[in-house]
Amino acid sequence: MDVKGRLTLDDDGAVVSAALGGAGLAYLSEWNVSDALRTGQLVQVLGDWTPAEPGVCLYYPAHRHAPASLRALVALIRENLSRVQK
Repeated sequence: MDVKGRLTLDDDGAVVSAALGGAGLAYLSEWNVSDALRTGQLVQVLGDWTPAEPGVCLYYPAHRHAPASLRALVALIRENLSRVQK
């Protein structure tokens, strides 16, 4: 959705900084702002309208040869997810 406004950002860190600075509402993953939510620096709005996501999804063409860098990324994500889920 293209929203008209004075500030448009595509970097999560910049969005968090802008929200902490009072620039307005921000749509971010909870893991990006969990500390700020916990300390009260930010508050969640429209929580009833925000579906809970079970995690991160990574889509890539499994039928083609994947570069070593992509295979390493997938292995790293799987390793970290298995640690978190334990």
